[in-house]
Amino acid sequence: MGIGLLVAGLLVGCQPRLAVERFPRWGWGQRETPAVVPPGVILESPNDLIPGLRSPRNLLALSSGGLYGAYTAGVLDGWSRTGGRPEFDVVTGSSTGALIAPFAFLGSEYDAIAMQLYTSVQSEDIYRIRAWVTIPFRDALATTAPLKRLIAEQIHHNLMEKIAAEHRKGRRLYVGTTDLRTKRAVIWDMGAIASLPSPEGCQLFRDILLASASVPGVFPPVEFLWDVDGRREKTLHIDGAVTAPLFMPPGVFAAIALANGPQFQPQLPPGAPNFYAIVAGKVYPEESPVRRRILPVLSATTEAVLFAHMRAELANLYWQSRLAGVRYHMISLRQDAAITARSSVSFNQTIMKQLYHEGLYDGWAGPRWRFIPPTLSPCEDYPSRANRCRILMVNPMPAMNPMSTP
Repeated sequence: MGIGLLVAGLLVGCQPRLAVERFPRWGWGQRETPAVVPPGVILESPNDLIPGLRSPRNLLALSSGGLYGAYTAGVLDGWSRTGGRPEFDVVTGSSTGALIAPFAFLGSEYDAIAMQLYTSVQSEDIYRIRAWVTIPFRDALATTAPLKRLIAEQIHHNLMEKIAAEHRKGRRLYVGTTDLRTKRAVIWDMGAIASLPSPEGCQLFRDILLASASVPGVFPPVEFLWDVDGRREKTLHIDGAVTAPLFMPPGVFAAIALANGPQFQPQLPPGAPNFYAIVAGKVYPEESPVRRRILPVLSATTEAVLFAHMRAELANLYWQSRLAGVRYHMISLRQDAAITARSSVSFNQTIMKQLYHEGLYDGWAGPRWRFIPPTLSPCEDYPSRANRCRILMVNPMPAMNPMSTP
């Protein structure tokens, strides 16, 4: 999978008409000082019960997806316009979902900021392709200096204070990254980080968002310093989507099960807690011909693996929800939507506006929730342009068996 991701990075990074990093002299320049990670800001064991968490009623998980995050921003905005969007007790995000998560956590008054970010930026506002002669000696094809500036403009002292205030109320905001040393997901407690003294807490918060969105091979990893046995060690973190395209700490479900009784309930009672997953994009890749050459074959294989990983996580969260007595909801870009980007990091404003309006429509229409996860094959529940199968939906009424069809 690592080779496939690297090849995908090579393919998506070689876009035409992108700004190229220029070097006035030969040399790499000085690195920024990595943020120091204090104790208590990551979930050491996500299965443990979470101290201080208030009784969860509404959980939200935002997926990875690059520019398809515009769809997520649209769904949240449309949902707000229905007047039925709840305050979330726990919000999680990976990759592009991590960039949206702080605004989703703070509520619908921040929808306009998310909309602006996902409909007005271009590729040069996110990254710059490095000079080709230097790439063999670098850790990525591009530099994320523009994205750093963009994050710094949005994540400021006032926003941190608001997140910290909600954290003290018992709400939780989590972001996922991938630690290259352990090859495992790391779940960061962003509310605890927002509660740290400024400016150290603010730098760490920003760096985690940057790391979570750092596509391997395309964007450079982000370095952090850890205090281990009296000495500081460096670790490199990349895109949270590599290990968890979307997630919810099992300890959250455990807290709900402990309060409501940890047994499977075929028919959920009225007022059961709710889990919501918003997928930034489709849940099945588009069909396309593949040339019998190594790069096209590896690219198609990587795409299949990443989509399958997303569906597996959706199924995993479905069963965690069901076992905890939580009602499951998910929404994704409709499979027959005629919107296809060249890559998830080709930030085309026209495409992002189309994605945003698709999400806005889906959110304002209910939202258009599904109540079971996607299956292995799109036939019978997700129509494709080539095969118009019927859409399988599940009646969300508590009296209905959530596994039955209407």
